[in-house]
Amino acid sequence: MPFTNWGMESVLLAASIIAAASTSGPAPAPANAAALDQRCFVLMADLAGDEDPRIRSLGQIAAQYFLGRIDSARPGFDAEAALDAGVPAGPERQRLLGACGDAMEAGGRDFRAIGRQLAPPRRPTI
Repeated sequence: MPFTNWGMESVLLAASIIAAASTSGPAPAPANAAALDQRCFVLMADLAGDEDPRIRSLGQIAAQYFLGRIDSARPGFDAEAALDAGVPAGPERQRLLGACGDAMEAGGRDFRAIGRQLAPPRRPTI
């Protein structure tokens, strides 16, 4: 699978770039989070093939992020079959891009909260 050799980069940076790229209003909520993750994976994998290196890198990071979410919830997911489903175009693509950015941004908040809880307590200085 082509998504296994990417280096670790900031998911939070990717989320903010995706969210900023969306020009439409909030996307309607999908039937469930797993369906959104799969649609986002397909869209981000498509962006991973973009000619612009910034968009390509962002797509790679985001596709890996959504693939990890999918794999944790549904091991054995067939990524190739999902990619064959195709990518939405026009306004639907923009709405999906916004929804994917929102999902990554929410995940970033979760990671920051976990980090704060795991950090050792601050010692008072005298």
